Order: sequence, then structure tokens, then C-alpha cells
Amino acid sequence: MKHILIGVSWPYTNGPMHVGHLAGQNIVCDVFARFNRILGNKVAMVSGSDMHGTPITIKAEEKGIPVEQFVEDNHKAFLEIFEKLSIKFDLFTKTRTENHRVVAQNFITVLEEQGFLLRKKSKQYFDTEKNQFLADRYIEGNCPHCDYFPARGDQCDKCGHVLTPEELKNPVSKLSQSTPELRETEELYFDMSKLQKQLESYIEDKTFWRKNTLEFTKAWLKEGLKEKPISRDMGWGIPLPIKDFEKKVIYVWFEAVIGYLSAPIELAALNNNPSEWEDFWKGDDAEHYYFIAKDNIPFHSLFWPAQILAYNTKYRNTTLSNALPGEISNKPLKLPTNVVANMFLNIRGEKMSKSKGTLILAKDLLENYSPELIRYFFVRYAPENHDIDFVLDDLKTLNNNELVATLGNYIYRVLSYVKTKNDGVITQGVLDKDVDRTIKQTFTTTQEMLQDVSFSASLMEIMKLAQFGNQYFNNSAPWKETDKATTENTLRNAVAIVRALQLLLRPFIPSLSIKIAEMLNTASLLENPNTWSFQPLSQNNQHVIGEPSIPVTKID
Repeated sequence: MKHILIGVSWPYTNGPMHVGHLAGQNIVCDVFARFNRILGNKVAMVSGSDMHGTPITIKAEEKGIPVEQFVEDNHKAFLEIFEKLSIKFDLFTKTRTENHRVVAQNFITVLEEQGFLLRKKSKQYFDTEKNQFLADRYIEGNCPHCDYFPARGDQCDKCGHVLTPEELKNPVSKLSQSTPELRETEELYFDMSKLQKQLESYIEDKTFWRKNTLEFTKAWLKEGLKEKPISRDMGWGIPLPIKDFEKKVIYVWFEAVIGYLSAPIELAALNNNPSEWEDFWKGDDAEHYYFIAKDNIPFHSLFWPAQILAYNTKYRNTTLSNALPGEISNKPLKLPTNVVANMFLNIRGEKMSKSKGTLILAKDLLENYSPELIRYFFVRYAPENHDIDFVLDDLKTLNNNELVATLGNYIYRVLSYVKTKNDGVITQGVLDKDVDRTIKQTFTTTQEMLQDVSFSASLMEIMKLAQFGNQYFNNSAPWKETDKATTENTLRNAVAIVRALQLLLRPFIPSLSIKIAEMLNTASLLENPNTWSFQPLSQNNQHVIGEPSIPVTKID
């Protein structure tokens, strides 16, 4: 048994969830969590609403809503989407909790004591009309790398470069549309340059990471890590617990990722076992998987590991200092095992963006398509290795050609035949060698692929089994057979394939798996035992199936 921590990137509460979130991280993470639970691993899948940062205050101001109400409304909407899509977080929290504040400030305190924080005076943009310093996302301009407009003061959505406001060409204040001026201020910086060699060593054996993630990370390391500001001149956020910086807040890039630690700490407290989080963060059997979209790669593959490495220096002491809530072990925190980054789901070649309005909302998609289809689509067409364009008609095509014609048609044909021609009775016994071998191979192959976080390919293996079932049933043609023993053998094998499909679909489309289990009359066996392998319908000589129904409906 392993302790698997699954960290899912925290969505900004600057607007509703869009389908880019579903394609990027929020469905494949649930597949991985459910799969590991089936294997018998201890799983903590955590995330939460990122309620701090400039994009949120901008949107709240635009809508004329108090920022507190704005973020809470969006948080509630996120939870509703997850429930409808059967996305099962062990904890989906938020950055406004007291627990998160304590853990984030603890991080800052430790890094200050360990000598990783610097004070630097620098010039930052100041809006003379609004009489305030401008946080990075309050500034737009032309990207210095690709000349794209509007690039933000922290990142260019076109070429993906992480930026500083001073790098932008032709800067404009989003507050007043005026040209800001540079004024001197003092900020707190995280000196990541001290960790360059340690991060290079950390990345050396990560050949199993997705190619894009690894290459992007190596490119960042090749450029050399630099000091990066972690303070902001704004009132919305977590105050810095550092002398002379108390009126500034922790920069959201540094603060939000700490949620991957604060959330398990909160979960442990909720479970009345305050030290339980250490099993996931310090245990020898602990593994960490982060599910993100590609614009978050450096923050998870380098910046977050840098924060952890810097924090871990506190454990060099023989006694535990600056203990986290519930902390009793002096062992260091784990670094990410894998950063599972999907590429972008685009609309007309452009990244989906709340701020730009180039998006399709998840709630709108759920009003027109079933949760089963949406889960299937965003695993089947997950942009694992390259950006893809999203076209609504693709959902209808995929539903009718694969879920209905291949999978649903096979299940309904077989079970309806058993019900009408054999009184719903299946005789248990030995399977044909070819059927037995194909079923076992599907379980083996999908397990290897899922452990390798290859979700689209693993789902296609399951569809290959459905195709095999259709061919087997057509070739066996029990409606032409006069020998009862031969017919019973055909039905035994055909239903075994249905049973295998039901078990294999558990992490991918849990509601469809339950629906098939009810038709098979095996609903009580869904979670027992926790093994990724074929399980017969029952131990009895005969098994009576339930009432067949069409598992997936065609879209006209």
C-alpha cells in the first residue's frame, strides 16, 4: 500500500469554471484517484479555491460585488460542478481558511530564518491617476518575446513566458487605461538561485515525466533560476509575517501552492488525527502527483520544489522547530513524484480565458450533455501532449460513434439476449482461452498505462475490449445455435466481457459503471475486493442478471 497525494491546481475564483479546467486537470485527476483507491492505496486528493490575487479583485471591481461575496459564490459553483461530474475530492478547501494562513505564514517564517529571503528596492509601476502601486495583472502590454497584446504583467498567454511587469512594452494600467510610471518600493524576494544545483539533481531522473513538462522545466533551469518577488502592495491576501512588511501580502504564486500542504493538514484535523498528513508528506511510501495545465508547469516543477527544498533546511536541526499544525516528525517534506501537465484546450486556436471571455462554461456544457459523456470526452480527448481545438460537435460524434455504437450497443445486445432468450440466467464456468486472455491483458495494460498517467490510451484499451466483444458475439451468433451447451458458453463469455467493462470503467465513468453493475445484478461487488483485476459475477453455479436498459442514449 502507498500513500498517494494528488494535488490538483487551485482554480482562481475570478469567474466560473470553464471546459479548459475539465480538459486540463479536473477529470483525469479523479480517474487517477479512483484507480489508486481500487488498488488499495491510501489517497488524499486535495485542491481548493484560490481566493487571493489580482485577477479576483479586478473581476469583483468590474462586477461591483464585494470581493468576499464574489469568491464565495464562485467557490460554491465549483463544488456544484464537481458533484455533477462525480469528481470526488477528499478535501476541496480554500485559501481564505485560518489553517491555510497559518501554514503559509509558517513557510515564510522558516524561509526567512533559513536565509532564503532578500530585501530589495526596486522600481514598480505606479498608477498616478489611482494613486497606487500596480500588481502584475493590473498591467498589460506587448510581450517582449512574441509582441503579443495583451500580455499580462506576470505571463504571456500566447508564448507562455513568465514575465515581470517591467519587461512589457507599451505598458497600460488596467485600472485607468493610463500609462503607469516606475517608482521605487521595497519588496521581499525568494532567492531560488541558491537551489539551482539541487533542482538540477532533482530533475535528472524524471525521464518518466511527459516530454513537454520535462523539456519546459529543463529550459527554465538552463536559463538559470533567479530571485523572485514574494510580496505584493495590496490589501487582499495573507499578510507577510516579516518586520517592516506587515502591510504587504504574500504574492499569490508563492502562497497558492502551499495549499498542497495546508489542505492535507486541514484534512487530518477534520479526521481528528492531526498528524495523519505526515503519512502523505513524509512517509517512505508516499508519492505526490500534481495535475495542472501547461501554464502552471514551472510553478509546480521548479518553484514549488524550490520552496520545499528551502523549507526542508529546518529539519537539519535535531529538534523540531517552527512546527506545522500536528507535526511530530523531524523528517523532510516530499518533493513531487510527477507533474502531470496537460496542454491547452483552445477555442479557434486561442487559449480559453475567463478574463478574455474566450471560453465555454462547464455549467453550460452540463445543461446540454450527460456527465458520462463529458467525463469520457475529456479523458478520450485530453490534450496530454499537444494543444487541441475544442469543437462542440465532437461530443455528439464521440457519443454516437463510440459510447453508443461500440460500448452501449454491445452491453445492451448481450444482456437483452440473456434476459429474453435465457431467462436472465448465466451459468458460471471456465472462459474461452481467447476471451480470458483478452480480458486479463486489458486489465494489465490499462493498469500499466494508468500508473504511467496515460489516460487517453488506457481508455482506448477499454474500448478495444468492447470492440472485441462485439466481434465475439457476432461471430458466435447464439441466435443461430441449436446446441444449448454451446449457447450457454457463448453467453457466459459475452457477459464476462460486459462484467470486465463494468469493472474497468469504474475510475473513468463511475456512474456508468454503477448502471452496468445494476443490470448485471452485481452492484454490491463494486468496491470489494480492491483489486484491479477481473472478478466473476458470483461464486455460485448460476447467476441471474438484473433488468437491461440502454446504458448510453444517442444524441440526434
